[in-house]
Amino acid sequence: MPVDTFTIDRERRDIDVSREIALLQPSASPFTVILLRARKLTTRTAEFDWWEDQIDAYWTQINNATGYTAGDVNLVVDDATIFKPKDVVKNSRTGEVMFVTAVNTTTNTITVTRGYGTTPATAMNDNDWLVRLGNAMEENSKAPESKLTQPTKKVNYTQIIRTPFDQSMTSEAEDLRTAESERVRLRKKKLIEHRMDIERAILFGEPKEDPTGKRRMTGGLLYFITTNVKDVGGAMTEAEFEDFCEMLFAYGSSDKLLIAAPHVLSVINQIARNKIETTSGEETYGIRLKKYLSYHGDLYLVPSKALEKDYGSMAIGVDMRNIYYRPLKGRDTKLRTNIQDNDVDGWKDEYLTEMGLKVELEKTHAVLKNCTSFSAA
Repeated sequence: MPVDTFTIDRERRDIDVSREIALLQPSASPFTVILLRARKLTTRTAEFDWWEDQIDAYWTQINNATGYTAGDVNLVVDDATIFKPKDVVKNSRTGEVMFVTAVNTTTNTITVTRGYGTTPATAMNDNDWLVRLGNAMEENSKAPESKLTQPTKKVNYTQIIRTPFDQSMTSEAEDLRTAESERVRLRKKKLIEHRMDIERAILFGEPKEDPTGKRRMTGGLLYFITTNVKDVGGAMTEAEFEDFCEMLFAYGSSDKLLIAAPHVLSVINQIARNKIETTSGEETYGIRLKKYLSYHGDLYLVPSKALEKDYGSMAIGVDMRNIYYRPLKGRDTKLRTNIQDNDVDGWKDEYLTEMGLKVELEKTHAVLKNCTSFSAA
């Protein structure tokens, strides 16, 4: 019989099982399996960081309860930092084009020449949308003022997760009715449980470094995804689910994962059975998945048994190109054998992983919550 990692037990040693953890019963925690197989990036330090920047905004809104007349030239907006002098701006409701002559970011006020294009100046309402059309420079001009944004630093930590299991030597010596030993059985069972512990950490965790306790926790998806959150508030219609897809696919890739509670997947199945493909997704993520065909993009449906109880009406849409599983160098999942004290009449093994999660560009991800049932309305 060939020797494998489940049957080695004669000496104290650490066995790398980072590959096996992604192979054993993938249906038990498919999202983690996908992450372990496809998006792994080793970190050399327990604290790791990354920097994010984004394209300058183009849209803002009028911020004046009484609106403005056709003759007003000083306009208060929600965010004046997106403008510089000589920018061209358009009111998307009225069609009026204006030329920016001055910007005051302290008061969020822009000064404009009204009716600068062919559309005449028209009264504006509060919350009218304004879109920046770039600048319009005169001949032989100097370079316009620059608009620069500073990248934002993001931080997360690696978390040590340990799953021990043991047996007395008396128990090990007894005859069993099964073909495999208790130790082999426990190694398989506890490896699955260890992976499920990792999945809960990368879904629900919050980052913390505790210098006193010398302990770290990793932040999970729900910690990082804060912008795109849709609260269904009960029954979900097809239109509401498409609204969620529109929000999810506004930035990033054209195919994403939806990590969903089983009940939420049942609701989605009722909403649009004719939009769900049952073909294999193995060529994309190495595991068989169903795919929802939204107008906005393709959504691979990933059931998660970790989404239960208060999370049982939730789904998390993720852009896998911006998610990384980050094990500490040399600390990816290992089976540590015979870690018991020397005088113990028994054996003790454990699985140990030190890992963290990197979530880039959180606007490419989204959360759907409080989806309890289907509504045809």
